Amino acid sequence: MRLASRKPSDWCNPEELPKADVVPEQQSARRSFWVRKRFWAACAALLLIGVLFRLVWDWTHPPSPLLQVAADAAPEVAELLREADQLAQDTVAIFPDDPYAWDVMGQLLGRFGKTEDATQCWEKALQLDPNFAVGYQSLGNLALERGELKKAAEYYRKAWELQRDSSVFPVQLAEVLIQDGQLEEARQVLTECLRRHPRSLPARALLGQILVPLKDYSAACEHLMYVITANPDYTNAYYPLSTALSRLGHTEESRKYLARFQEMKRRDEQRHRTTLKTETQLPAVRAALARAYLLVAKIYIARGDIATGERLLKRGLELNPDEEEIPPLLGWLYFKTGRENEAASLLHDYRQKHRDSLEAQMATGKVFAEFKRFDEAEAAYRRAIELTPLEAGGYAALASLYLTAGKRPFDAHVLALRAAAREPAPQFFFILAIAAQRDGDSQAALSAAQEAARLDPTNDQYQRLLDSLRRTL
Repeated sequence: MRLASRKPSDWCNPEELPKADVVPEQQSARRSFWVRKRFWAACAALLLIGVLFRLVWDWTHPPSPLLQVAADAAPEVAELLREADQLAQDTVAIFPDDPYAWDVMGQLLGRFGKTEDATQCWEKALQLDPNFAVGYQSLGNLALERGELKKAAEYYRKAWELQRDSSVFPVQLAEVLIQDGQLEEARQVLTECLRRHPRSLPARALLGQILVPLKDYSAACEHLMYVITANPDYTNAYYPLSTALSRLGHTEESRKYLARFQEMKRRDEQRHRTTLKTETQLPAVRAALARAYLLVAKIYIARGDIATGERLLKRGLELNPDEEEIPPLLGWLYFKTGRENEAASLLHDYRQKHRDSLEAQMATGKVFAEFKRFDEAEAAYRRAIELTPLEAGGYAALASLYLTAGKRPFDAHVLALRAAAREPAPQFFFILAIAAQRDGDSQAALSAAQEAARLDPTNDQYQRLLDSLRRTL
């Protein structure tokens, strides 16, 4: 074949080219090009699918509320918030039917501003247990923050109905009623609270305050004087006391208490300003997380998982060494698992660190008493009496210790008398009845039992003791 007879277009057909003109390297390069092109096209497609999947996932699965808060927080705070989120998520996943688990999540969410999510947690807790009083209280707190006074009152009233012996719920209810202008109903609530808890200073202070606009000035003075005698630093008692004294014509006394109020108010405001200057977010977050660890530990301990409870308590104490509820519970765990020396050492150090804390002394004494460490329990209760000689709690606890140990019946009788004299509440008359019976004074025991049953006629335990004493006389 002659090349001259070929048309130029014929040279474009590779199949008719002489085989010597097509080298293997060129064929391989062409194949490699198409393979690479298909590979990168597949990668681009997969990347696009991944991005779309992530967008859809993020839209249908937004981050948890605490992680949303963590996204805008400082690094050290964000780390703690992520830990809090993990703790809460794990707790409700492991204990989905436990209202206390949902309460933990609700408290963390509410603490960091996610109130709508917190509301759902407490509503879930109440679905699981309609008698979960803390759930109603927490919903009441949120309603109060939103200014929904009637709804808050409804929640606090329900909580109080479920725990009639509480001294906290009626005070919260009364505060809301006062804000809503329902002073007469608030007076009834506080009067009932004081019948059960005669030495409740918040209840007396509130009652004294509302008795001024209700024009019962003498009763207002009585309650408010009681408050400032028991606690001279109770700032909010001084102004209504000054007003009540002025209405009664005691001008000089009124001016004295007004001046005292103004002085204390300036002091309180200065303390508040100092706190705002020195307070940072990190310690507050650590304290909130430590509290959450304590609550979760209680869930595990209640279910018999002592090891996990101990681990959680230790983490809580690491986060906030000033959390007063953790050391007594940790000491209890040590006693429970046979580590008596470790428990005693922990509780002794705790008592010394919080030597001026009534709550610390009472909690320590209770743990020592449960495990029959009589001397340590007695020392803790005696310190409680030193701290609050006008309060009933220390006397009653020490009297109960003597009764439980079967020791010093006369001293138990005297201590119980002091407790009932300081706070004429049914539980203290009940202790007095038992102490008098052990001391051989049957008539005094009967009188105390009658008073306990009169103050709380629905208590079966009081009634049984009264019936028993009547049969023996």
